[in-house]
Amino acid sequence: MQRFVRRALIAAALIACNAPRAGDDTATGAAAFTKQHARHKLEASVAGSDCRLLLIETSSAFDDDLVESIQYGTGDYAAFGGVDPFARDRGFRAVVYRDAPGRLWTYGATTRDEAQSMSRCR
Repeated sequence: MQRFVRRALIAAALIACNAPRAGDDTATGAAAFTKQHARHKLEASVAGSDCRLLLIETSSAFDDDLVESIQYGTGDYAAFGGVDPFARDRGFRAVVYRDAPGRLWTYGATTRDEAQSMSRCR
């Protein structure tokens, strides 16, 4: 009986060590978003203490209407279906937009304080 328990624990440990990391799916999602939106000059990365924030940045200025268009997939962004379902499908808990002047827009399970102090994940 002890051998069975010991073997089961070893098997569980090996499975846990080789399972995909939480950040792996989100990093792949951020890279896919950046590639998909290259013509819009939007760059996505993974951020936050748990690596589950999708940070979307641009080298220009955003406004409220543009951010909502990107988030909900309207206007020029309709073909992509919006960031909201994209982020949920890939395991992100929130989306943060940051424009060139440094203004922030947040959607989902995050606070403004977290968005202002977040760091990118590697």
